[in-house]
Amino acid sequence: MEKTLDPAYAKAAALIKEAGVEAGDPLKTSIEVAREAQDRYFAFLAQDPPAVASVRDYELHGPAGAFTIRVYHPTPGRTTPAIVFVRGGGWWAGTLDSHDRTMRLLAKESGYAVCGVDYHRAPEAHFPTQLNEVVETVQWLWKQGVHMGIDAKRIVLSGESAGANLCALAAAKLKGGAHPLRGLALFYGNYALPGAETREYSKQVWRRYLGCELDQADPASVPLENDMSGLPPAWLGVGEADPLLDDTLRFAEKLGAAGVPCEVKRYPGLPHAFVMLNRVFEGAADAVRDVARAAKHFAS
Repeated sequence: MEKTLDPAYAKAAALIKEAGVEAGDPLKTSIEVAREAQDRYFAFLAQDPPAVASVRDYELHGPAGAFTIRVYHPTPGRTTPAIVFVRGGGWWAGTLDSHDRTMRLLAKESGYAVCGVDYHRAPEAHFPTQLNEVVETVQWLWKQGVHMGIDAKRIVLSGESAGANLCALAAAKLKGGAHPLRGLALFYGNYALPGAETREYSKQVWRRYLGCELDQADPASVPLENDMSGLPPAWLGVGEADPLLDDTLRFAEKLGAAGVPCEVKRYPGLPHAFVMLNRVFEGAADAVRDVARAAKHFAS
């Protein structure tokens, strides 16, 4: 795996460090303190959000109680396909606000409505709560999308990291539903359980998400352990300096073996979670545009 970082990305990372913000680490502090640090990090990255025509929150109800979705619409008075976006953050971090800039940019570049899902976080909620909430969101859009300018027959799922995991699993659960999903556009997903050599952070966030030790994990929580036949076509993006690169390559291989069309785009010199830097690193903004193009191809 490539270790040398893209110079432009390294410059952006240095800018973030100079601003005095850094990602939270739930291995070193309490979850509350880690979230406070992560919120400051996300807030720095989310500045200067692109304008869209409308933004509206809706409250949905699932087995774990109420949760919020946010719909961004780029064009008033026009019905468009929708991209359901599911954030990363190790299942423990982030909110709708943390990824607000990314979702706005995705709506602007695609011309489609974007629907963010504020799923319940771990460790307060465990699998399958988060998955059920993504599924509930799509099913709600199938019924209610027409009232908010969304063509419910043309929905693409998009997510990054933990969110990509949830999108892949949701697509499997939604097979045979009211409308076929049109595609998956995913970044650097957690598609496999951590192995013995995996960094401790990944092991810990998986344990907290599952609520058990890794050897007791429900196979249904692991995309690479699931049947991929009948999934919608996929576009997968991943950095070549990402510790989860192999997850993406294995996921793509299994999709292909199941007869699912799949394109992989590898980004030289980029690490995990680079898409969040789309304000300070043009390569990340370009990657969001790549997802927008993939979504438009799937939903056209």
